Amino acid sequence: MSSAAPAPSPSQSLRILLGALIGAVLGLLMLGVALAAWWLAVARHEPERIVVPEAFEARLEAAAGGAAFGLSPVYVHGASSGADWLSGIASELEAQGHELRPLPDDDPALTREVERLARRWAEPPRRPLLIWREPAGLMLCRCDHPRARAQARRLLAASHRPDVAEPQDPQPAVAPRRAAEPAGPSYPPLGPPPARIAAAPAASTAAPPRATSAAPALPGDPAPRGQAGPPPPPGRASPARPAAPRRTDPPEARRDAESLFF
Repeated sequence: MSSAAPAPSPSQSLRILLGALIGAVLGLLMLGVALAAWWLAVARHEPERIVVPEAFEARLEAAAGGAAFGLSPVYVHGASSGADWLSGIASELEAQGHELRPLPDDDPALTREVERLARRWAEPPRRPLLIWREPAGLMLCRCDHPRARAQARRLLAASHRPDVAEPQDPQPAVAPRRAAEPAGPSYPPLGPPPARIAAAPAASTAAPPRATSAAPALPGDPAPRGQAGPPPPPGRASPARPAAPRRTDPPEARRDAESLFF
């Protein structure tokens, strides 16, 4: 018979429950510390998109004045907090198509509105504040930290769109002409080269046909009719042979004379 496992005592169960509770609390505490570190190091320095009333941007333009022609304004609130940094990036932003426009401090209603937008929970507004427009809406940056300033410069550089140059008519690319390759076999044939017959001009078609030359005569060939043989070359004439005497006797006498010897 197998013995059953002993049931845990109430004090042991209480210890297991207490250990699990302490582990969960420590896990949550570590998660909170990680989130706080991420917030202090990264999240609180990121520029954010803000939602404003319809007339807010018009009030900013009326208070700071319009930017120069062809430049987009970047409104600055609390410029005295980062005067050195703002003066250093003014030329850089102007080259990118932006212009810094400081907001005056003599408009308390506008100042309260800007600080209300920049306030986040119990954190007081940090200065200087940069406000600019992107295609998706208004952006706000609390530029009191090197990370926040680097993010603002990156976003402002990315929102710059240079003027598109007028399109020019593309010239068609001329393909290089290849040299005409001679027609024929790849390797030269053996023997004498074939005679090339030049194309006769069109005017020569009306000319009368030329007489074909006769084939050269060989020694021993009979001379053609109506044409005398070629004259012998000078200085090589053969001596004239004496003609044999012609016999005029009749054939009967010739037979009688031959019979005398047989």
